[in-house]
Amino acid sequence: MENKRNVTRITGGIWKRTPVPIYSDNLVRPTPSRVRETVFNWIRQDLQIHNCSVLDLFCGSGVLGLEALSRGAVSACFVDQNIECLNYIKRLLSKLKSMQSVELINEDVSIWLQSRFPTNYDLIFLDPPFSFNNPGTYFSLVKPFVKKNGLIYLEKERSKSISLDSGVECWKSARAGIIEYGLYRIL
Repeated sequence: MENKRNVTRITGGIWKRTPVPIYSDNLVRPTPSRVRETVFNWIRQDLQIHNCSVLDLFCGSGVLGLEALSRGAVSACFVDQNIECLNYIKRLLSKLKSMQSVELINEDVSIWLQSRFPTNYDLIFLDPPFSFNNPGTYFSLVKPFVKKNGLIYLEKERSKSISLDSGVECWKSARAGIIEYGLYRIL
């Protein structure tokens, strides 16, 4: 199967309407625009995004982390095992002259989380492939990476249930088509 380029756009901030190229490999499915708008409206109610450090796990197109940077996040770390996805993000950030305060990590997310000394982030985006049976299991891995009062965004296939660790609460959640998404807080 031939890989092809698709495009989505940033919905807010200084890069509003900027096209974000997407590497298509059947696993990359960018968060829909209307979901991103909703999530960032939720985040605004609780966090000052312009002071946030962001971790975008299973970043794929990187649109969640890019959206946060566009809206004023001070730094972002993008982690994905697909080097082509990271190359697309790198090219876009270079074009936008915004490679400073950005880290691109080409590694399996589980391995990276287990082998890295935790750095505290204000906001973590967790958008694993739909093929993962219980994406909620990642909460235990990301807990050490979240600052006190920080938030974790989780996006999953609507038909998949999640089990939450003790000490994790769902702050807000919604559904859109086949996805379910929410913001979670570590207690």
